[in-house]
Amino acid sequence: MDLGRPLVLVSGGPDSVALLRVLLDLEGKPAVLHVDHGLRGEGSREDAEFVRRLCGRLRVRCEVRRLRLEDGSNLQEKAREERYRLAEEVAARLGLRTVATGHTADDVAETVFMNLARGTGLRGLAGIPPVRGGIQRPLIERTRREVLEYLADLNQPYRTDPTNLTGKYARNRVRLEVLPVLEELYPGAARNLARAASLAREDLEVLEELATGVVERRGEEVVLQLDALLELHPALRRYAVRRAYSTLLTDAPPLGSALVEAVLGLMEGGEGTRTLDLPGGVVAAGRAGEELVLYREPELPAWQEEVRAGETVVFGGWRVSAREVLRYDPADAARAEVVYLDDSRGPYGVRMAREGDSIRPLGLGGTKKVLRAMMDRKVPSDLRRRTPVVVDWRGEVAWIALGELDEGFKVDEKTEKILRLEVARIS
Repeated sequence: MDLGRPLVLVSGGPDSVALLRVLLDLEGKPAVLHVDHGLRGEGSREDAEFVRRLCGRLRVRCEVRRLRLEDGSNLQEKAREERYRLAEEVAARLGLRTVATGHTADDVAETVFMNLARGTGLRGLAGIPPVRGGIQRPLIERTRREVLEYLADLNQPYRTDPTNLTGKYARNRVRLEVLPVLEELYPGAARNLARAASLAREDLEVLEELATGVVERRGEEVVLQLDALLELHPALRRYAVRRAYSTLLTDAPPLGSALVEAVLGLMEGGEGTRTLDLPGGVVAAGRAGEELVLYREPELPAWQEEVRAGETVVFGGWRVSAREVLRYDPADAARAEVVYLDDSRGPYGVRMAREGDSIRPLGLGGTKKVLRAMMDRKVPSDLRRRTPVVVDWRGEVAWIALGELDEGFKVDEKTEKILRLEVARIS
């Protein structure tokens, strides 16, 4: 763990106060963030003032932020999300790469017990990881009892949140009613549950590594080839889907079991493309029974960019390079990503394909809709409106990227100026 200069989330409670004192004892140089959720009126203000005074006495930089949260369902989860969002912002502004929290083995035990009661898999049994991205939990192997003993030895006061002593929230009831019974029946139960979570995390890492072999990054997409996926044990297929999702959204919570099964259900689509919207703006698509892909829903540009010789345009996840050439090269022009155009028909621009676009493909002897031309080439339906077309100054389609060239824009022996374009998806 890199704990030389962390941002420490300090609520004023025993766990976070102990973490701050431990880091200072280790000669670290932490900064502190206290988030005032404003949910307990004067009590919240007193918590903030306690943290300010503590940091002043310890000569630690202290940042206090106030949240305005509306009461309702999932209030604790909303508060947690906002707390981490603020921590990320403050850490970035202060140039700190690590955010440290005071989670203990008891927190892990509570999480594992609650996940188990809800019907979790191995990921839920893995509990709270010691490190996730830039978030580190140095006290994760210590029990709450050890934390309290440490503070008592230092004669260090702390704040007690009275809402933690009520049965309003499920976690509080597990902490106050369930774990004490388990500790009575099995001394050391909290530490044992945390240890079990650590073992589950190790097993999880191995399984995810086995599943990683079928996950491939391809430009803005993460691809799971169905042939390779079907060779895996069903359990590993689920890990592969979760790994694909986390590849796109590294800090997002893992996909739940129901969504993972729904993604795998896209494999049964047969011909055509089936899609599924996932949290975080991610789309899963099962394409013609050949591959599963996950990608971020792009904000496709509604405008067009001019294409000039000697320049490269980056547009909607594609790179379009243009240059003038002296002669037509049939072998080069046969490449799907390359087209030779009559430059006198320009200037040219690039935009996304639209409903109603038409093209006169070479050798067809007639007109065809652009989206139909892509469908005939078996371009997956979810890719068609994400495929650029090159148009002339009137908006007529000259070329479909990776596809058809319009008859009227071809290069022949009468062409005086030739423009060569090459496109590539941005990795």
